[in-house]
Amino acid sequence: MAFLSSLSVSALVIGGLAAPAAAQGGDAASDTIIVTAQRREESLQDVPISISALSGDNLYDRGVTNLKGISNFAPNVEFTNTNRPTAGGAAYGGWIRGVGTGDYAYPTDPGIGLYVDGVYMARTLGGLLSIADIERVEILRGPQGTLYGRNTIGGAINVVTTEAKTSGEAEGMMLGRLGNYKRADVVTQINTPLIEDRLGFKGSVGYFSSDGFGESLYNGQQLNDEERFIMRAGFLLQATPDLTFDLRGDYSRQNNHGSVAQYKVDSGGSGFTDRFNDIAAPVQNAEYGLAPGTVYGPAFALPGTYKTWAASPLRDDFIVAGGSLTATYSPSDAFTLKSITGYRDLSTRVQVDGDNSPYRISSTDERISDQQFSQELQASGEFSGGRVNYVAGLYYFNEIGESKKLSEFLNGVYEVTGLASDARDSFTYQDYKATSYAAFTQFDVGISDALTLVLGARVNHDKKDFTVEVTLPQLDSVVRTPRQTQSSSWTSFTPRVGLNWKVSPDTLLYTSYATGFKSGGFGNPTATMAAPIYDPEKLRTFEAGLKTQAMDGLVTANLAAFLSKWDDIQLNVIVPGPTGGFVNLTDNAGTARLFGFEFDGVIRPAEGLRLNLAVGYTHNEFTDLDAGVVGVTLDTKLPHVPKWSVTPGFEYSWETGVGQFMLRSDLSYRSDQFLTIADTGSLQDGYALVSARASFIPASLPNLEIGIEGTNLTDEYYLTYEQRVGLGMRLSQPGDPRTIAATARVRF
Repeated sequence: MAFLSSLSVSALVIGGLAAPAAAQGGDAASDTIIVTAQRREESLQDVPISISALSGDNLYDRGVTNLKGISNFAPNVEFTNTNRPTAGGAAYGGWIRGVGTGDYAYPTDPGIGLYVDGVYMARTLGGLLSIADIERVEILRGPQGTLYGRNTIGGAINVVTTEAKTSGEAEGMMLGRLGNYKRADVVTQINTPLIEDRLGFKGSVGYFSSDGFGESLYNGQQLNDEERFIMRAGFLLQATPDLTFDLRGDYSRQNNHGSVAQYKVDSGGSGFTDRFNDIAAPVQNAEYGLAPGTVYGPAFALPGTYKTWAASPLRDDFIVAGGSLTATYSPSDAFTLKSITGYRDLSTRVQVDGDNSPYRISSTDERISDQQFSQELQASGEFSGGRVNYVAGLYYFNEIGESKKLSEFLNGVYEVTGLASDARDSFTYQDYKATSYAAFTQFDVGISDALTLVLGARVNHDKKDFTVEVTLPQLDSVVRTPRQTQSSSWTSFTPRVGLNWKVSPDTLLYTSYATGFKSGGFGNPTATMAAPIYDPEKLRTFEAGLKTQAMDGLVTANLAAFLSKWDDIQLNVIVPGPTGGFVNLTDNAGTARLFGFEFDGVIRPAEGLRLNLAVGYTHNEFTDLDAGVVGVTLDTKLPHVPKWSVTPGFEYSWETGVGQFMLRSDLSYRSDQFLTIADTGSLQDGYALVSARASFIPASLPNLEIGIEGTNLTDEYYLTYEQRVGLGMRLSQPGDPRTIAATARVRF
């Protein structure tokens, strides 16, 4: 019903606008969209990959302020805050065509590679970037193991910031946004030549703030709030006609209170809950001002709301900084040599309430620091009279990280009984090191004027070291799990073969066999088990696609179908932890088959009117499971894989004597999906989100645009996370409710 009602709203609006627009005649052909999905500049319609590309203006017109909003406009893509509340709200979970992970913690790697200006971001913490100074975002579906390498098994997301100008007039922009939940954003940008045809500079500063839609009833603390400051800057030096240096840097700081979470009592109860209520609840009732006889249980559950009774300290802070230097030497159109050097530094602190009640039963306080360095060398060009295009390169990556986490579990029981078996608080120290080397190449060989053979391969060698130790602070930090270091290395080979047929200048047919892998790693140790070593995941995908345009670009239709085999899937299973609580254990546990398609179409039936439709379908099933897998059967469905994702939308603009008006609306529908593997209770019913934006540019002030925008206009309540956890309860996190904001943007 939610989908039908939301679709009706959009249909009425589209119908009301399409009729007057049709009388205005057709518009000109659309501009060519240039992407760098294959490590070189190409038209989107010439890239033999299922890809969605959104420019900075596209994102702005859709009201997208945070990177997680892109999944609302790309079929078969789920990009949201992580499915583990212990990550606060700034870490992302990513799935493309059903492949990915929501786990953020060391030493788990993401399954979707996030790249900013060609530099890989190894950690998902801080990955939900605010949208500012963005030229475009490219979403590449399917394994990208050849040109991108490790941890792009499901796909890759390229975030490309604007390039500094070396010629022409200075340009700039100032943006202000005010909305509900006391939303207040300010963004400024400037891009100007410093030395004509030689040196350019670009810079941006943004401040994003909101009180948030969540609330703790215990202390009035606002949750899902935002206080984020970002800076980006860059210099482009044209040293010689053949040599350029592109230096870009960014800094982000966030001080939030994390995401609201609710719980509901799960069937079966919990002995842990009973013990807390018998022993610690009476003491904490007096300490926290609760009525005598109060116990932890259903009374504090608030499912279906944006409220919680959480009393433990909540925090979601990070500082992320980094930079890249790209040197490009291109003595001719037939040869280019490029060096990309990147460095990133991450520091986070996240505090989470695990019981979401006025009691101090379960909580975590985690600090993570991480540094990464990468170096890539690329040679690209053409020979044989342009019949052969190639790219080849070498890649080096190094990451060093450290995590310190204090976890409380059944806090207060030991303080009453004094029994060592009741000392369940733990302090976990983790140290992580990763080194990766790779060599890659891809050749596009012209068999004829219309046929091109694609041959690519990559060899990647990973080495990782993982150190962990668990102590019990309530027992004067006695060692529970002795410090241990695990080391392992893996070598992966990921080929790619494809055949492209340029049927006409406006039509491309392609087929490909592509492979990818997600690096191996280590699971956390338990009270009875050392840190297990798991091997890389592997994905093999057959894809066939059609990209076509007609009527001078007034109609665009792209279709891709895929069949994937996902081997050695790294499954997360909850098992007893070092102190009687619960931890996620990761191991290679099975093989799955996935198949489906994506369709993306645009029609411009009249001047100023643009209609778009994106449809995705993904089927997933386990075909094999390793012995000893608990909780997962061949009937289990992968998490965050809706069978259908549908995104219709329209944009209509028209000129009047007083100025230019624009209206845009989009609907994003997701069918039923499980939010956690092997947990039938985590089923999220299908839902639809409606967004819209209206803007006006006065004729007398052509550099000014004022607008109003809204997301989730029907105020649909849906979950992004739900899972059975300890204490006999289920924990969940809701998605964003309706938000509305007014904007003003000045260009100069």
